[in-house]
Parts: sequence; structure tokens; C-alpha cells
Amino acid sequence: MPNRTPLYVEHQQLKARFVEFGGWEMPIQYTSIVEEHNAVRQRAGMFDTSHMGVVVIAGADAENFLNRLTLADIPLIIPGQAKYSMFLNEKGGVIDDLIIYRRERDFVLVINAGNTPKDLAWMKKHKTKNLAIDYISPGVCMIALQGPEAQLILQTFVEDDLKSVGYFRFIKPEYKYFKPKFSMLARTGYTGEDGFEMIMSVDEAKRIWDLLAAAKVRPCGLGARDTLRLEACMPLHGHEISDSISPIEAGLGGVIHWDKDFIGKTELLKIKQAKPKTFLTALIMDSGIPRTGCRVFCGNKEAGKVTSGTYSPTLKKGIALAYTGSQYKPGDSLGIEIHGQVKTATVTDRPFYKRNKRQGQGSSTK
Repeated sequence: MPNRTPLYVEHQQLKARFVEFGGWEMPIQYTSIVEEHNAVRQRAGMFDTSHMGVVVIAGADAENFLNRLTLADIPLIIPGQAKYSMFLNEKGGVIDDLIIYRRERDFVLVINAGNTPKDLAWMKKHKTKNLAIDYISPGVCMIALQGPEAQLILQTFVEDDLKSVGYFRFIKPEYKYFKPKFSMLARTGYTGEDGFEMIMSVDEAKRIWDLLAAAKVRPCGLGARDTLRLEACMPLHGHEISDSISPIEAGLGGVIHWDKDFIGKTELLKIKQAKPKTFLTALIMDSGIPRTGCRVFCGNKEAGKVTSGTYSPTLKKGIALAYTGSQYKPGDSLGIEIHGQVKTATVTDRPFYKRNKRQGQGSSTK
């Protein structure tokens, strides 16, 4: 039986449609994916992300341990800062992508739900003597508030000045109406919008969810989360990145800190020096909605496969990310096979959508 988050009953009461995802029974939508997507782009939406894995890494070896296991330059991360990074295998493939939060005395990692058992096993395999790995997910919940009005809405419930929390920064917040035993509030997200992700003790999950609902924040499911992240060209493990796809091939070479040793570096250097064999390509459809696995054509020749495809509520067209065997430039015309018919698609720059930075939403320094 799939796991359920602390907010499962709330989702039932909202008549959510559920799906199994990464071993969890999660809401995919409450009303319509398009309505929930547009709510995030236009005002704000809230997501239950309690299925994500949360791990605390502590001890004298914590910094060296994470410096070896991830692509981040851990000593450069300061307390209160978050960093997007990855675990690689020895062949340079991505075991998982994650966010690292550095606190004063330890690190908090947020990892993907479906990869949690694999990630924990990988970390324990490389565990050193002066190190503690604590999987705290059963005791916490995660809620993401995303959208251009996220700061304005959340400020009502928080004593701290949220304007001072920059992008990829986090605080231990002081909430006005409750005091969780464990609490973190970060200016991060997976939608391409401004917003915050809150981690807190399970017993306070319903409290913050109800407060946001009372502020007329629309609940959003995994369906909108996927369309939002795809418009922003944020990778999904098992699609744009995987155990057999390197960050270089995924166009994410910027997260690699080469001036240190890390697992997978030897093979990653070979990939970097070799001529690329695949290229991540963004495509906009003239008509039709592409899906994962659809074949991409250049003329009559098969040119690649779609890794993620959907209808974009913002662009009002089908969009796709695909791995292709050649590098194409924006404006090039390709085809995507949908239900046996090849539909015209145009290569475009990534991302499909980029929000307008608004005043008072924190700095953009990572």
C-alpha cells in the first residue's frame, strides 16, 4: 500500500484525484490542472510535498562527506544558504538531484520521493566514522507556496521580514499562530515562480494548510507541479536526468564544481572531453500534445525522443523536452510523432517560461 502524507484527509475532503507517485498516494489535481497551473502563475498555489525525503547530515565529517558525494563546493556554502546539487554514480550518471541546506551545526538534504531508498543506501555505503545520517521524513511535512503573491500571503503568518530572505536562502521562521518543534522556511521551489518551501513538524501540517486555504490560496496537485516545472525547464529524475544521463548531457554543467574530488568525476571528465552524442532540445508544437517517449524526427529520419511533454497553459501550445542526436538551433523545424502522425515542432530556447522579477521578492543570489 502506498504511503500517505499527513495531509491526506485534507486532500480527500477537497475531493482530490489521487495517483501513486514514488511510493506515495498523492493528489494529481483538485479541480483542473490548467486552473491550478494558472493560479500559480497569476497569484499563488500551495502544494503538499511531504512525499519528498528529508535527511539531516551531522558530525565532524559532514562537510567532507557531502563534498565527496555531491557536485557542490560544500565549504563555500554558508549557514542559511541552500544549494541545488546532485549525487553521481561512478559512471557520471545522476543518482538523484537534491537541495542542500546548511545550518549552523549540520546539513539538511531534500531528496526525491522515488529515489529516497536508493539515496539512503548510497549515503550509508559511503558513511564515515564521525557522521550521523538521520532520515527525519516521518516526523515532518513539507508545503510549497508558489506564485507572484507568495511573499505577501505568507508574510501574514510570519513575524520575520520575508523580503530579507533571498533566493536559495532559508530561515528558522517565527510563525505568529504556532511554534513547530522543527521548522525551516526556504525561498526555493519547482515552478519557475517566486515562492517558499516550508518544512515543519507533522503536528503543524494541518494548521498552516488551513491558514493558507483561508487566505484563498488554491491547492495544487502533481499535475500542475509538472506543467509548471516543464515550462521552466526544470529537470525531472527519470526523464531529463537519470542514472545513465550525466549533468553535462542534461545541460546542467553549471552545477559541477570541478576543482575538487567527487564520486563520478573521472568519467564525467571523459564525457566533458568527448564530442557530445546527445543534446537536450526544447520544442514548441504547432498542434498536438507530445508525451514522454514520443519519437522526434528531422525530415524522415528519427532524431531523438521526448523526455517530457505536455500542454503548456501559459503558451497555450504543446511543449516538449527531448534528447536529440544532433544540436539544433532556435527556429529549426522538427517533427514529433503523436498517435502515429508526425506533427510540426519548432526548436526554441530554454526555458519556455521565465518569470518577471518583481520588486521585494528577495535577491537572486544563490
